[in-house]
Amino acid sequence: MTDSTVVLADALKTQRQTLSHQRRLKAWQGVWRFAALCGMTGGLVWSLGLPDWVIRGSSQVKITGNQLLNLEQIQQMLQMNYPQSIWQLPIHQLTEQLESQPPIEDIHITRQLFPAQITLTVKERQPVAKASFGKEGGFLDAEGVWIPQKFYPQGAKIATATQLTILGLNRQSQTYWEQMYPMMISSPVKIMIVDWRDPSNLILKTDLGTVHCGTYDHKFSQQLSVLAKLRKLPSQVPKERIIYIDLSNPDSPSVHLKDPPKKPPSS
Repeated sequence: MTDSTVVLADALKTQRQTLSHQRRLKAWQGVWRFAALCGMTGGLVWSLGLPDWVIRGSSQVKITGNQLLNLEQIQQMLQMNYPQSIWQLPIHQLTEQLESQPPIEDIHITRQLFPAQITLTVKERQPVAKASFGKEGGFLDAEGVWIPQKFYPQGAKIATATQLTILGLNRQSQTYWEQMYPMMISSPVKIMIVDWRDPSNLILKTDLGTVHCGTYDHKFSQQLSVLAKLRKLPSQVPKERIIYIDLSNPDSPSVHLKDPPKKPPSS
């Protein structure tokens, strides 16, 4: 046997030993990975059942961001069953459920493990006008969402962003609100009441007196522009003589006046 043959045999033996060691190492690594995975899975299953990670009552529901609604009112809207595992809470379903309530514009729900609780961050709709729908009182927000009075604490005085009052609110007029509200609050003539009880004649109660607009349509912005130009009217005509201002045709506005008081006969 030559020297080169001996060297080759030794090299092959060393290579076989290395491959064998690598195979044993990979086998043990696989066993350890499997054991670690089983341990993690078992630990997760065990931890999910821990009493500390269960929402057992409303005391573990934290509510922030509310200003007009009280905590009890929001808890009632939540309609959550107890007890529930904190991991099995239907967060998406609860979020949709709360956002479907008229007073709530947006809601964000987060889980907390230590201590176990959920946090509801509430964004409320802000009433901008008082508005009765049928016989039920309530409020409108800037987007035209009607919020019944019943959602707010009994006896609470809800301050609106403006001192507007809407009469005769219905589904059709409600759809116009988001468009017309910005125009009204930017008007230099203060508007206090929007009377929609006659659909053929939108009536505004303003600082200048009663204004008849006719059927609400695209001319409303022009009507408010004309109304702004009439701000000096009280300096020309006593306000008590104005029956109403007719802006149904903004290109030809008119003022309906009471007859001037008769002068007493001279003696």
